[in-house]
Amino acid sequence: MSQESSKIKTKAKEPDYVGHRQRLKARFLADLGHSMPDYELLELLLMMAIPRRDVKPLAKKLLEHYGNLAGVLAATPDELMKVGGIGSGTALICSLVHVCTSRICGENLKDKDTPILTNMQRVIEFCRTRIGYAGQEQLLVIYTDVHGKYIKDSIEQAGTINAVVISPRDIVEKALLYKASRIIIAHNHPSGDCIPSKEDIDMTKKLKEALKTVSIALDDHIVISSRGYYSMRERLPFMNVW
Repeated sequence: MSQESSKIKTKAKEPDYVGHRQRLKARFLADLGHSMPDYELLELLLMMAIPRRDVKPLAKKLLEHYGNLAGVLAATPDELMKVGGIGSGTALICSLVHVCTSRICGENLKDKDTPILTNMQRVIEFCRTRIGYAGQEQLLVIYTDVHGKYIKDSIEQAGTINAVVISPRDIVEKALLYKASRIIIAHNHPSGDCIPSKEDIDMTKKLKEALKTVSIALDDHIVISSRGYYSMRERLPFMNVW
């Protein structure tokens, strides 16, 4: 081998996905992702956690499994890690994005001069972002002051895919702890059907009576899903729920 040829260094070929990633980043920056389909946005997110792999198949697999981008991000880390190819770091990033999105929606409820129920759409958007895409039923409680202004929100109960057990006593205790004078509760129906069951209505009546004993008002019980909502205050006054 000549001295000249010995100086020639072979350069390893970059994997095909490297160029693809650069193109995705450029497209995102062009219009902040508004023209990109969900699987490409999810690809970009997965790239942050998985630096040396083609993640397009994984992005499409997750969307097929959870139905849409919101469903992927709303899944718990434990649920995500049951999907092949998802590790703890990737699951953490997805959950972090969902929490940040919920915080942003929550800002629309906080520090306002008017009761939160004066803008029902704002409340619905918050409830849907917080629990509407969850794969199991969850109970969200929003605590407000005597004027209906936001104090705090929390997920107090979590159940199975089609049921959540609600303890009026636990909710009353939390409301007193947070010095709330009014509360709004919401729970999700993963099936997408927002019509409340008889058990939902009966539980609402029991909770309303329990809260009344400590002079706390139940302003609404909202059944939420990824596709719609059902406000018992708006639609069930004739059943003496309100």
